[in-house]
Amino acid sequence: MGKSKNSEQRQCQPVVLMYHGIVSRTSASPPEREAGAGFYDVTAENFRAQMEYLKTNGCTAQRDVILTFDDGEMNNFEEALPMLKEFGFTGYFFIIAQRVGRQGYMGWEELRALHEAGMVIGSHGFSHEILTNLQDTQIQEELAASKKYLERNLEIAVESLSVPRGFCNDKILQMAYKAGYKSIFISERPAGLKSACLSRIAVKSHWLLRRFIQAMDGRTPAGERIFEFSKNGFKQIGGGALYDWMRRMMLKIK
Repeated sequence: MGKSKNSEQRQCQPVVLMYHGIVSRTSASPPEREAGAGFYDVTAENFRAQMEYLKTNGCTAQRDVILTFDDGEMNNFEEALPMLKEFGFTGYFFIIAQRVGRQGYMGWEELRALHEAGMVIGSHGFSHEILTNLQDTQIQEELAASKKYLERNLEIAVESLSVPRGFCNDKILQMAYKAGYKSIFISERPAGLKSACLSRIAVKSHWLLRRFIQAMDGRTPAGERIFEFSKNGFKQIGGGALYDWMRRMMLKIK
């Protein structure tokens, strides 16, 4: 990693990056995407530049950086996997179980190829529902069914979870551990959360390499901090519906 003061302070713990779509000019977006998903699309060109930076600066997967990919879009297989293999990185791929094989998403063949390439397959819930909106029995079903479905079809142990849409609390995390998950990833860590989990930095579509380097060094521009603060406030106060509306408005999505 770089030798800045912030990066040295973070040396004892890896930076966890959250990706979604890794897209090229020929990539087709899945029709089932949620509002604002394009805000997190990273071009294949930018992704390559980011991987080159990590490799050049001596970053080692798991020790310095953890690369995660949410949703299971086909572009992860077509664009991200070849570059991860080229640069010698391992990625965690979190799959929406219900969408396996649907238009724009990886099927079982692609997921098996990811596993055979040394990548980690995890769950992103069964249907991508916001878990804080559900009853306890529904939460249990989302967590357990997705795990069992992936394990049965891939014949592997699925022990990692990315909480869908970033809405979580201690109850949900404890239910996830009880369901058999050993590592749980979220987005931003909510205030007051006590349970063990890994928070992540969301890599966004407009980031140039300089902004990516800032993220690796633990720096966030003031304007982006205000945006994230507003977004997280809507998440905690208004729930999923209000959050989606806010995201459409702030990102000018119609």
